[in-house]
Amino acid sequence: MSNIYGNLTSEGLEQSQDRLGGFKVYESGAYTGTIKAAYGGKSANSNAQNITVILDTEQGEYREIFWVTNKNNENFFLNKQDKSKKVPLPGFVLVDDLCLVTTNKPLSQQTTEDKIMNVYDPEVRKEIPKSVPMLVELLGKKVTFGIVKELRNKQAKNLSTGEYEDTGESREENSTDKVFHYPSNMTVVEARQGMTVSVFFDAWLQKNKGVTRDRRSIKDGSQNGKPGKPGVPPKAGEVPPKTPSLFN
Repeated sequence: MSNIYGNLTSEGLEQSQDRLGGFKVYESGAYTGTIKAAYGGKSANSNAQNITVILDTEQGEYREIFWVTNKNNENFFLNKQDKSKKVPLPGFVLVDDLCLVTTNKPLSQQTTEDKIMNVYDPEVRKEIPKSVPMLVELLGKKVTFGIVKELRNKQAKNLSTGEYEDTGESREENSTDKVFHYPSNMTVVEARQGMTVSVFFDAWLQKNKGVTRDRRSIKDGSQNGKPGKPGVPPKAGEVPPKTPSLFN
């Protein structure tokens, strides 16, 4: 057993906040399931690290890749208004919260074991068996994901720059917006504040259930600035203290 994420702590980072804000596209809502797999990977072009989570729900299997570091292997970016503040990457926050609500331990304290999984290989363009570092303490744990349906532009590779860019075509996809403890529906933020009853869960559902977020940069042929690319590691520049269980 080993811990390859020991350096990815939340110490010194700005605390996350509760904000309202495979292939099946789920309607926006709360989905409870059992963690079937949670394993690490890396970008093919950089040192950026990600974690793939597979959640087995009543509605089917939900799979998502969370980027927990940028290409410099940092789990944060600097606040544009105050460069002294390190803001945790959204993907890191979600995975760290997932670890806390299921095991009461952050990502940096999770044990990993090498397991064989079918992983997509871009060279052969299909899934093939590979050895991956599995977060074994998460396996079999129940959790609730706040999943949103988003409308985004399809992307195509610019042959001149080699970069993937938005096109005028659209597609629907899912992303996790919040992680909730099961069965209390508490968030990590609420637990840290000493709350005993969840308040944010109902507010999140009221704002997001059934709502599709429009994340397109190109709408009806016009371009309004490019959002972060889904499935692409975050760019560079952009531990809770040991306590009794947050979710007794």
